[in-house]
Amino acid sequence: MEQLLDQLDANLKELYRKALDADQALDALKKQGQGKHQAIFPASAGFQQQSDRFMPYLAETAELVAAMRQSKQFNTATLQRAVQQLKQLHQTLLEFQQAVKS
Repeated sequence: MEQLLDQLDANLKELYRKALDADQALDALKKQGQGKHQAIFPASAGFQQQSDRFMPYLAETAELVAAMRQSKQFNTATLQRAVQQLKQLHQTLLEFQQAVKS
């Protein structure tokens, strides 16, 4: 269990810098009159957060991982939710980075 949590933490650390950079890019786009979206992910994506920035979503996922680490209990539903959120963050951040480069 500890090794799995360490892998989740490593994913969070990898996403942290990408999310910060993406949020800065979104701020720059907003100043240019673009980026008028209401939320990064739809309500059906499995996040409780609704934000036009990436960091609140990443924070939500980090809280899930921290709760699993603190409880020392293996909760399959929480693990699946955290992994799904990480997957969505990785994919969306990659797509965003590619779109910004274009």
